[in-house]
Amino acid sequence: MMITDELLFRFIEGNTSAQENRAINQWLSKNPDHSARLEILRSCWNGSETGSGSDENAKAWETLESRMNNSPVRKQPRSISLNLKRLSIAATLLILLASGALLLSQAGNRTIRNRDNTTYSFFLPDGTQVFLGPDSRLTYSRKLAEGERIVTLRGEAYFDVVASTAHPFIVQTGKASVEVTGTKFAVNVSRKSDEVEVSVKSGKVLFYNSLTMSKHAFRMGLGPGEKGIYSPARNRMDKTRDPHILTTP
Repeated sequence: MMITDELLFRFIEGNTSAQENRAINQWLSKNPDHSARLEILRSCWNGSETGSGSDENAKAWETLESRMNNSPVRKQPRSISLNLKRLSIAATLLILLASGALLLSQAGNRTIRNRDNTTYSFFLPDGTQVFLGPDSRLTYSRKLAEGERIVTLRGEAYFDVVASTAHPFIVQTGKASVEVTGTKFAVNVSRKSDEVEVSVKSGKVLFYNSLTMSKHAFRMGLGPGEKGIYSPARNRMDKTRDPHILTTP
């Protein structure tokens, strides 16, 4: 059975047969890149709206499909109509394939690296939206959607986290950790000093001066409009106000 994007779309929606599910699972097990491809499709699918598309967008989708399937571009009637959800997926995948965002797959983890000089937005498998800053990277487990909501950040990012009290969302940096259950916040890790800044737009955040978040680690609670700063060199955590974060969309 050929695994096409159309089949993967139906798989994401839960509209595939038992036979198709077996074929897709076998396809996923053969190559880590197959899983990466499915996760990109799923994250874009979850974060898109429906609607109708134009001929120009349809052409973009055809080009994308050709590149992913290594087949010639097929000509379609000009009257073809595609919904915006598919177009959003096409646009996002084209960005991943052709511009500053790079998806890496290794040992059960996925890493998205923003090599561009602008912010790159994407959705994690659990529905959390990430705005990844320039020259930054985010690594997450393939099991993130199953409740293991732990990501590793190098650089800076803004998170709009889907709420789940049973499965906290944890951001690990080189020297510190951030734990939330559902909130909007920004994390910035200095490349020179490893200093970590956490600013909160909404909800509550626990900011730890350790990756382990053990009972021996110092933790700081942060609320809307507050910023926590951890300096590993001084082993010091400070709290201040950050009114700018409250105006972030």
